[in-house]
Amino acid sequence: MHPMPHRRLLPLLLLPLLAGCARPQPGVEPEAAAAPAPPAPAAPAPASAERTGWLGVVLATQSVDVTADSQGRLAAVYVQIGDTVRQGDRLASLDPRLVAQDLEMARSGLVATEADAGRAAAELSEAQARWDRRRKNPEIFSQEDLAESELRVTTARSTVEVAQARVAEQRARVRQLETSVGQTDIRAPFAGRVAERFADPGAQVGPGTPVVRLISGGDLQVRAALPPDDARTLAPGSRVLARIRDLGLDVPGRIARIAPAVDTASQMVFVEIHLEPAPQLAGRLQAGLVVDVRAAT
Repeated sequence: MHPMPHRRLLPLLLLPLLAGCARPQPGVEPEAAAAPAPPAPAAPAPASAERTGWLGVVLATQSVDVTADSQGRLAAVYVQIGDTVRQGDRLASLDPRLVAQDLEMARSGLVATEADAGRAAAELSEAQARWDRRRKNPEIFSQEDLAESELRVTTARSTVEVAQARVAEQRARVRQLETSVGQTDIRAPFAGRVAERFADPGAQVGPGTPVVRLISGGDLQVRAALPPDDARTLAPGSRVLARIRDLGLDVPGRIARIAPAVDTASQMVFVEIHLEPAPQLAGRLQAGLVVDVRAAT
């Protein structure tokens, strides 16, 4: 966002007199030539034009891309751009059949991994018993047999650990899908208005896939850029007026926050302004409107 430069009048340019450049008149000695007229006094520079304000833009206090919590296909999207919703209202829903199929497959996979873990545990028990018998009577077994028995125990123990890890992973997958079955509805996290709709019924979505963009309604703010010298004259709580260009109306507000540092790229200081519109004007304000901000007198 680039600030509006303060309007300045160019200083008046004085034309120099061509002193000493006039030609002498015929019959007049150079010494008798008229002396050049003294330069006219410089006119005082005009005062700077009155500032129209600092450039700003109206923003929503909250703006969130509402996403799906689980994998699935959108069965319905219940809102359109511009709709007003309350916190908890249903925005869209997923087709529960796909989630139910995934859950059934995950449960079957869990049964299989649990069976593998059971076989691995039985093999470890057998290898351990074999090793224990040989350790108790080492004199009747060769060193090679003893080493092989010990290796079987080590290998079987590793196999059990891997199988148990797979069981834990599959159980977590089942729990996730069981939760997803009951969470096919995508709901509004706060009251506001729908600013954008990203997906339509039939679209495949997953965790993190945006479905709609929701912005807070009513509570709007302005983000404006001020020259550092101007920013130093303000403080949180200072009263300001924001003139809405498209509406030609002034909306009162107050400084909410002032950035503690100058923005490197623009060499300006950004401030956030909390707007306090009259009730009859609140419904006409929209995020994205350009405003000119000035200090209230």
